[in-house]
Amino acid sequence: MTRVLTFVAAAALALPAFATDSRLGGPDADWPEFQFYETLLVQAEVLICLDTDANPGFSDLTPLYYAAFSTAGASPIATCAVEVSGGTINFPPDLTGNNYPIVVVLTSENWWSAPQNIDPADETVLANYLDSGGNLLIVGQDYMYGAHPTMGACTGFPFDYLGLDHCYQDVLWGPNTAHITGSTGGIFEGESVTLDSANVFISNPFFPDCADPTPSAQYGFYYVDAGRNGVVIVNETETFKTVWSGIELAGASPEAFDGIIEKIYDWFVGTTPVENTSWGHIKALYSR
Repeated sequence: MTRVLTFVAAAALALPAFATDSRLGGPDADWPEFQFYETLLVQAEVLICLDTDANPGFSDLTPLYYAAFSTAGASPIATCAVEVSGGTINFPPDLTGNNYPIVVVLTSENWWSAPQNIDPADETVLANYLDSGGNLLIVGQDYMYGAHPTMGACTGFPFDYLGLDHCYQDVLWGPNTAHITGSTGGIFEGESVTLDSANVFISNPFFPDCADPTPSAQYGFYYVDAGRNGVVIVNETETFKTVWSGIELAGASPEAFDGIIEKIYDWFVGTTPVENTSWGHIKALYSR
């Protein structure tokens, strides 16, 4: 199926944030035509959703996360259809913890403001999903910049669900590499990883965000280059689990990235809403 994107010209004052792909103000390159793929949404162990506002100047990291979760043992894996520019994420209508035990939301290098980034409607869907017993991994160096640009003390969805108490945006401006290390006693203990934006992005370097955890949450990874601030926060309640990352984890080497996703997957499925024996039967149906 061929789909055509139609762009409407608007005055610069109307759309000041959407002029370029690069936050550093560099000129846009000529990107290849954006490809849309028909995606069949099925009930799956992992659902991966991308929010880059259908902009080909922001990299689509879905294949990297798909491969890493597959390596970790997840099956089946589904993906959300590409959203319409300025629209909400195309979550399936049956988004519950039983139907999709793990949801992954990626914003890649998208630094635009809501609704071109994660918006309140998306957060409402994710809140309802988590209340149903789901597990959420959200990775996006500019999710906070785009969705909550005035934040210091966190409120709303980031505080209530992601376990972010105080948020620090763009703790370093535009580094190409970053070094993160796992917190003692956390799910990433013993991990020390170097991230490279050139491994994943096509328009931007890193613009890392950090946060302090709420009482129910804890540090996952520290950002070594910025005084060991919390660049990954993990949160666990009686109902759900979340992992938030303020830097793109896929910037690691393939081996290191697979190791990170495996730890997240193992931590999530330790309390999957579907009873383990039943889930084994469900997975077997997709492996025949």
